[in-house]
Order: sequence, then C-alpha cells, then structure tokens
Amino acid sequence: MNFYEHLKARVAEGLKRHALTNPLTYRVLKTLARRSSFPLRFQQKLTLFALEETERAFRPGSNPVVFTSAFFPTEIVRALGYVVFSPEVAAALASSLGLAPSCLREAEGAWYGRDTCSFHRCAAGALELGLFPKPDAFCASTHLCDGAPQLFANLARRLRVPFFLLDVPQEESPEALAYVGRQLERLYRQLAELGGRRPEEEALAEALEASERFRQALLRIESCRKGKSFPLPPDFFLNNLVYLTFVGQGSGEAARMLELLAEELERLPSSPGRVRLLWLHLKPYHDPSLMACLAQRGATLASEEMTHVYWPELDPSLPYKSLARKVLSHFAHGPATRRAATLRRLLEGQACDGVVCFAHWGCRQSSGAVEILRECFSRWGIPFLVLEGDCVDGGAVGKGQALTRLEAFLEMLGG
Repeated sequence: MNFYEHLKARVAEGLKRHALTNPLTYRVLKTLARRSSFPLRFQQKLTLFALEETERAFRPGSNPVVFTSAFFPTEIVRALGYVVFSPEVAAALASSLGLAPSCLREAEGAWYGRDTCSFHRCAAGALELGLFPKPDAFCASTHLCDGAPQLFANLARRLRVPFFLLDVPQEESPEALAYVGRQLERLYRQLAELGGRRPEEEALAEALEASERFRQALLRIESCRKGKSFPLPPDFFLNNLVYLTFVGQGSGEAARMLELLAEELERLPSSPGRVRLLWLHLKPYHDPSLMACLAQRGATLASEEMTHVYWPELDPSLPYKSLARKVLSHFAHGPATRRAATLRRLLEGQACDGVVCFAHWGCRQSSGAVEILRECFSRWGIPFLVLEGDCVDGGAVGKGQALTRLEAFLEMLGG
C-alpha cells in the first residue's frame, strides 16, 4: 500500500476533524511517508513538506496562518515566516479523499450557491466543519479569479480577521506596474503588523532569491520534458507542481525540491511512443478514470498551462516591482487571444500532439474562453478537446461522457 492509499484508508476510518489538529496524526503520517515507496525522492520530500506545512497551520501558537488565493504572490507571506495555506489546493485534496460531499453540503447550508466554484464552496464548508485551520488573515488578488476575493471577504467578515486585496488592472502598463508595486509594499507592511514583525527588506530579498531559484528549476524541468516522456503517472507534474506553484514560491525548501526533481528527471530514461497532450486548467480530483484512461492508452501530459513558467526573472533588489511584473505578466490575464497564443507556443515547444481543456464548472475565467480557444486551435489545425466537468464536485456532471470523449480523442491521435 502506497502513502496515498494509507492516507485515504485513514480518512475512511475517521481521520477527520479532531485528528487534523492532533500532532500524533502528523507523526504517524510522516512515518508512513518515510517508509512508503515513491517514484522519485522528490515526491517523498514533497509529501513530508506538505505534512509539515499543514501541521504548522494547525499547531497552537504557531506563526500566523494566511489563506492565499491561487495567484497571489506568496513571497511577501513567506518573507515574514508565516504559514501559507491554499484553501483551493486543500479543497482538491478533500475531493480526492472523498470529503467533498460533506463539505459542499455544509457550504450550501450556509447559503453558498451551487452556481459558484466548487473549490470555493468546498473550502467554505471545510472551514465550517473544522477540517481547515483557522486563518489569521486572507490574501487574494483580483486577476484571473473573481470567486476567491468574494469568498475571502465573506469569510473574513464572519471570522473577524483581516482581508487584504491586491487590485490588479486589466492591462499591463508602466502605470499599472507602479500601482501594483505600491500595493504590494503596503501589503507587506500590513502583514508584518499582523504578527508583530518588522517588514525586513532583507527577508523579502531572500524570499525573492528563493523564488527565482524556484523559477529556474521549473525552467530546467520544462527543458527535461521537451520531446521526452517519463515512466511516471500521466498527471505526475499536474499533481505535484501545481501545489508548489500555489504555495511554495518564496520558500527555499520548495526551491530545493524542484532542483532535486530536475536532477532526477535528467537521469530518468525516456518512455517512447506516448501520445503527448497539453492539459488546460486542472482535473477532476474526485474521479481518477480520466488519468487511468491516459495511462492505459500510453498517453501522458507533456505540459500543463498551470505549471509552466510565464513570468520574467525576479530581481531581489527590486522586490515590489519584480512581483508586480510577475502578477501582471500572467498569460491568461487580459484577452483570451493572449492565452491562446501562449498555449500555442507551449504546445509547439513541448512537442504536444493535441490539447485537452478541462472546462471546470463555475470557473468563469477559464471556461468562458473555451469557444475562443477552440476557434484559434481549429484555425491552426491543432486537435482540441473540451471536457466539461467539475474538479471538486463529483455530483455536478455525469462521468461517462467525458471518459468516452477522451477515449475517442486519443484514438484519433493514434493512442
């Protein structure tokens, strides 16, 4: 039994509300992680890192716990030594462990409507049930996702904790760069006050140095994946890199883990003859059938839009300007044609055979651009498949249709 199977079994046995706050739980899980087999040393270290981060979040008297939205620059939180907790990542884990139905019911009982993103509804319900740690503050940015800022504002009012919002203009310009930079400087000082800390510029520079190492390691990983498939599960990179991208930037340990992954990939043999896909958005965490289908048919995710490096080099001597540029440079911020052009370059650079877009119900930003993306890829003669579904809520849509369509798409590509 591997580590994930151990974890899922313990959840089934009742590893829920009270166990999550018990230090013994984490000692047991860390022991299991050290004794379990993983495809790579990187994955074992990542599992231990995630357990340590979660334990810190639940630990009484720990550093302040800051809930951050998916695209918020976590470097300013890491620089202060605070705990970064992503409720969206945690909602994905809850879904994979079978906890989402109870969380979603709890959220709906608290008047969170079913037409909103299930990541956010699940997070709200999990917080109500005590499955998530109590936050000391919320941080969100306005770009790419409308749901997280609204959820965070609502939860902050209910819990009577601060909510910090980074307002990101729609267009990238010198004025926008300066505007976002000023906000980041103010947010860093406000967050420091939250924990009675001094906003040390040296600590922020160190966080940016770690983040730039993180970026360079990701570039090495992208280079390793060009034209090469590995004897790993199809969603290996989607599962592991998304977590680190959302919570690890600014952490020296996260940077070291990615450097280890790059080293291990450089030594791994290639698995030839696989259908190579570019995957858009995320995946249904409650249903492993799509990824099992890819594995059975010898297909793999050669690249994912959520894990590639889109931002320029970070300059630790100019932390606020660098982070502002990073935020504004997101390829999906602005016209959908900008996203399409970036995806085409990514597809060609990674030698992908086709594109699969998982259109997550409730994500207006991603799913709203599907028709424009479909039109662009059709014009370019690139196979493009849309799978409508829900990443977290297994009861939102039927499962069989998506699997059938994926199988037909793979057959068309020769898989």
